[in-house]
Amino acid sequence: MRVDLRRVVPFGYALAGVAVITALIGLVRSRYAVPDISMVYLLLVLWLGARYGILPAAVAGVAALLAYDFFYVPPAGTFAVRGPNELLGLVLLLAAALVTGHLAASLREASERSSATAAEATTLYELATGALRLPEVGAAIALLCQRARSLPAVSRFTLVAVEDGAARVAGGDELDAGVLRRCEWSFQRGTSVGGSIEPEGLGLVRVAGRAREPVILPLAGGVAVMTIAAAEADQPQRRLLAALLSLGSLLLDRRTAAFQAHRASTLEASDSLKTAVLSSLSHELKSPLAALRAGLTALAGPAAGLDVEHRELVVGLDREASRLDRLVGELLTMSRLESGQALELEPRSFPELAGAVLDRMAPQLADRRLLLRLPDDLPPVLMDELQVDRLLTNLLDNALEFTPAGGAIELGARVAGGHLVAWVENEGPMIPAAELRSIFDKFWTGRASGSGLGLAIARLIAERHGGTIEARNRRSGPRFEFTLPVAAVESRR
Repeated sequence: MRVDLRRVVPFGYALAGVAVITALIGLVRSRYAVPDISMVYLLLVLWLGARYGILPAAVAGVAALLAYDFFYVPPAGTFAVRGPNELLGLVLLLAAALVTGHLAASLREASERSSATAAEATTLYELATGALRLPEVGAAIALLCQRARSLPAVSRFTLVAVEDGAARVAGGDELDAGVLRRCEWSFQRGTSVGGSIEPEGLGLVRVAGRAREPVILPLAGGVAVMTIAAAEADQPQRRLLAALLSLGSLLLDRRTAAFQAHRASTLEASDSLKTAVLSSLSHELKSPLAALRAGLTALAGPAAGLDVEHRELVVGLDREASRLDRLVGELLTMSRLESGQALELEPRSFPELAGAVLDRMAPQLADRRLLLRLPDDLPPVLMDELQVDRLLTNLLDNALEFTPAGGAIELGARVAGGHLVAWVENEGPMIPAAELRSIFDKFWTGRASGSGLGLAIARLIAERHGGTIEARNRRSGPRFEFTLPVAAVESRR
């Protein structure tokens, strides 16, 4: 059986000290008559209590009582007490020793707690300032993980960032795929595994037979994974771990913000490059497409002398060229709108513009029921006539695509709050709720064919006019509603 000498030494000091003081008292009493000399034992008790705690101090107090009684209380050489005065003196000696030892031990514990708290505060301050000053959040996370890993009870410590639903090690020890999947599960559900962060420190929950399982704690931008020996994790270590986890949460949140900013910058750069390429291609393709369509139109005419089969082939090619020409036109329009090209704003009549669009689209609308809700007293609208014509055309074209033959398409407008509120509504299938916001995104389309730019262009035109556009489902089908500013009416005198 091994004995821990560090625990035995204080009691050895207690007994040896009592022996030395007893000898010194005997030496002094042989020459001088010193009253209450037994109080010297209190110095030893006070020192032991302040240095080693209450138990060694209590042992010294009891030993001092017995030694003083045996050697200096008549009858000497026995533990007998001759009278009540001597008994009272011994009791007071023991009481004074025990109280003094307890006070000294309490003062020692309070001092140790204060020192530990000050050390924790200093450590956290140095770590926090050092981590936050580092330009790279990865280096700050690595510094924090290293500090947590240095605690005696912690054998592994890792901070895991969850980005786009995937767990990635941000700093600390490496983790296998199984643990990373558990991290994703814990973060998504906000559920801790094996522990919790509490006001008084890190709380540990252990399942029988799984003492070495890692503790997984969800934080702001990820999770913390650690392997910790619960038996060795005293309260100061748990408090420090809880504080480190709070700092780790801030660092993971900082990493998440940096990741999102980088992704937004990358997407913006990619979108700008894509827009520039599409704009360049649109400009370059316009002239060749116009020449191609002119040639195909000539070949499809009677003067070309083509037989029926070849004429049908040419007509089909002309139809595809026309679709390609429209796509290029939409790309060119999109690039011009996104580049901030100035609009030519003038007061115009919305019913007149709507009538021109409907006349041009009359062949496509022939097998649909058209319902108009355009009051005669609508005020003029401040708009770029060409762009609003395109907006209305795109909305009607979209309605035609999803309206069955014989179905109704409604075009209406009213004035509300200084704006013209116009809408295009059609009978047809509802728009899925999850797609109501995304249908105005570039290249989004619910058609079997199409560029996915028509509604995106409509949104840009409405927003460039200072208005809005939205889609909503009604009983009969979807409605697209947009707003345009009403032109100011000059007062006449």
